[in-house]
Amino acid sequence: MRAASPFALVFVLALTAFAPAVGASPEVWRRSYALEARGDARGALAALETLPDDARGTYLYALRRAWLLYSLGRHDDAVTAYRQAEAAAPEAVEPRVGELLPLLALRRWQEAAQRAQAVLHTDPGNYLATRRMALALYHLGRFDDAAHAYQQVFARYPGDLEMLTGAGWCALQRGHRDEAATAFRSVLAVSPDDSSATAGLAAAAGH
Repeated sequence: MRAASPFALVFVLALTAFAPAVGASPEVWRRSYALEARGDARGALAALETLPDDARGTYLYALRRAWLLYSLGRHDDAVTAYRQAEAAAPEAVEPRVGELLPLLALRRWQEAAQRAQAVLHTDPGNYLATRRMALALYHLGRFDDAAHAYQQVFARYPGDLEMLTGAGWCALQRGHRDEAATAFRSVLAVSPDDSSATAGLAAAAGH
């Protein structure tokens, strides 16, 4: 008999993290998604929490609950829920990347930077982890490191103008006004109503 591939084994193990939820109460999941789509995150969370106990012990439940808690501004609870999802699927990257959102919202910059760096240790170049780490580093005043992170993402995703704007602000904070102005003008050339780039260009000009 042919041995299972390492990928197949990992896939089976991953399925066990949320398999009970796959066939459990599909109408509850449908209702939760429908309520969220209508802008009712509170109702979506309430619907989700009517799932049976076996479903509420799964990865997908914890992950979705974390997202809805974050959407509701319950950021401390969201951090806890994202970590519950991580515990349910220790190899998963998405709950650790998701957790960065409430950490940033709570202005826990150092913790966010450290958690993002941990993600990048296991998943080098992760887009979301790098861009969220850049924001944390900026607020920590580590402008050289933040600029490197912003530039790294922008080199890979040149359509992500927020990264170019971030790099511009880092240049401005380091006193490189011409470099900053060039970045902001590049953004405004294709996104003329970008408020951050507008403010940055004015600051670079000394206004």
